[in-house]
Amino acid sequence: MRETKLVCPKCGRADAIRKITSIVGEGTTYTDSNRLGMSISGDDTQFYAGFGRSVSRTELASALAPPQKPAQPFRRGWSGIFPNFHWNCAGSMLGLIICGAVVSFPLLFTTYRENPLLIFVPVIIILCAATIMIWWAWLSSRRETRKLREAEAQYPLQVEAWKHALERWEQLYYCHRDDGVFIPAQTQLIPVNQMQAFLYSANKKKH
Repeated sequence: MRETKLVCPKCGRADAIRKITSIVGEGTTYTDSNRLGMSISGDDTQFYAGFGRSVSRTELASALAPPQKPAQPFRRGWSGIFPNFHWNCAGSMLGLIICGAVVSFPLLFTTYRENPLLIFVPVIIILCAATIMIWWAWLSSRRETRKLREAEAQYPLQVEAWKHALERWEQLYYCHRDDGVFIPAQTQLIPVNQMQAFLYSANKKKH
């Protein structure tokens, strides 16, 4: 179907409409450069060097850009770089407490000799700290693992929804006069700021 045979659902004219893929293509500039990067997948962290590509778009091309593919789930933050981050933190804190107790022992030796039962105070503190630290590390690791598994389970559905949205995006036309998008034979013009929601709405109705 030629663009000249299409008309905007709002103004009913064809002189200001263009295929959205053409607008985004003409308004997008790619710049190649050398870069150093890092990729994280599960418990694996890899560093790499190579060629990269930066993308710049005009204001209109950015507004009409295609839906972005969902990012694959991975461990975030320090726990992504150090898989045993929570356990390392717990061990470090416990180690500091033990070191503090050992260092203070000579200073409090006279007190311990006069009141032998006081020696159990640092022991109890260490045992309580160890229990709290281990419990915290276990809960944190379990919570993060559960979130990661839930995200991994949802990822295929998110990708499928993105594919359907991308297929709809490739059918869109843009009206410069009314600043909206539409699919041929559609009776309503969609404002540009509602385009992404419109692209995914059809997939939500299917479910």
